[in-house]
Amino acid sequence: MIRYLLRQLLGLISLLFLVSLAAFFIIRVMPGNPAEAYLNSINAPLTEESIRQAKEEMGLEGPVTEQYARWLGRALKGDLGNSYETRRPVAKELARGLRYTACLAGASLLWIFSLSVPLGLLSVKYANRPLDSIIGAFTFLGSAMPKFWLGFLLVMFFSLRLEIFPVQGAGSLKAFILPSFTLAWSYIATYTKLLRNSILDVLSRPFVSYARIRGFGKWRVMLRHVLPNALTPVLTTLGLQLGGLLSGTVIVENVFSCPGLGRMCIRAVAARDYPVIQGYILLMAVIFGAANLTLDLACGAFNPGLRMGKEE
Repeated sequence: MIRYLLRQLLGLISLLFLVSLAAFFIIRVMPGNPAEAYLNSINAPLTEESIRQAKEEMGLEGPVTEQYARWLGRALKGDLGNSYETRRPVAKELARGLRYTACLAGASLLWIFSLSVPLGLLSVKYANRPLDSIIGAFTFLGSAMPKFWLGFLLVMFFSLRLEIFPVQGAGSLKAFILPSFTLAWSYIATYTKLLRNSILDVLSRPFVSYARIRGFGKWRVMLRHVLPNALTPVLTTLGLQLGGLLSGTVIVENVFSCPGLGRMCIRAVAARDYPVIQGYILLMAVIFGAANLTLDLACGAFNPGLRMGKEE
């Protein structure tokens, strides 16, 4: 197990290095001059001297490779530079936005597990019956409906017409309900379908029949033998899509005007704020890699045979 963890950590470090290269060099082919964008944001005159001073302050002078080496050295120490727009440290800006985005993603995960597991179990219990067809139609609708459209519908009905939830902001717990459900909607549909198919597949395996022959009750077989094995592909898929869950907040946070990483990233792209864009991409890569490693270990905890296979 330790050797497996070391291999995964080395792979994660290599991935982060490649992501840092991509984040640093690719955004520099974006149209526009960040120094000019910064001067325009503060209503400063665009002269050769002012542009030169802005580039010097922003660390944009010298060859690009030297700029990357300076940025990577500071990043390894936790210093991602200062935002061109706010002049505050990028690490603090990202930490502030991450608090809201993490809460939004956590609330979405609660929606996903609290709805997809019961719906998946009901779909299995009433397989090929009307309720299964209704749940199947729900999963199809959930997979096809865009997040921004669902968000606008929820705001129009629950916020503007019924006035139950706030239209925007993050000042209370109620403000998280609509954005988190909007973010979770398509994932609920996906994992309901995935869990249904996974449970039906596990139920057809010999060890389940053997457990029933030994006289184990229906719910004991389901909870101790079927669900732990059926959840393995669900957790694996969740690990692969966790990055998508976090990046999906870009749309949801802009629909609901939420102060998270998504809105921060959109604002940084519009302002050519390189340090914030680079820090956001690097942070997403760290979260994505760490989540995959954690959920991979969780799959091993649910399925010891899988863990032993990896050690071999």
